[in-house]
Amino acid sequence: MPREAKTKKGRFVLRPASLADFQRLYVDVFSIAASLAHPEELFQSAAEAGVDAVFVMDAWHESHIPLARRYLELRRRYGLECRLSESKPAEAFAVELCESECGSGCAVVTRDYYAALKARRCAVLLFWRVEGLSPQP
Repeated sequence: MPREAKTKKGRFVLRPASLADFQRLYVDVFSIAASLAHPEELFQSAAEAGVDAVFVMDAWHESHIPLARRYLELRRRYGLECRLSESKPAEAFAVELCESECGSGCAVVTRDYYAALKARRCAVLLFWRVEGLSPQP
């Protein structure tokens, strides 16, 4: 069932999606990894599930480099594809890659609504946390 979210960036219709609905995912690594207790889970679970994904990392400022190195090592360990965003935020670069390489059969995975504003042909899967809700059995 779709829900509407209103943020300072606009109104968005949110509805559940399955990763199986998409040929390929473009993952905003810094955004998603920041929401995990153990960032390695992002890479490990993608490798174990056999998800066709491109991990997009921020590298456009020197402050990103230490964390990018750590994530690059994890990406190497699990044999996953990666692209460095050297001139713009990773969520913007992920949208560009998704639309130019794949289009409507693919999706960007992020927590940033900015990607939803920029995407025209590809889907944007937004990870967001709702406080006070527990998983349903």
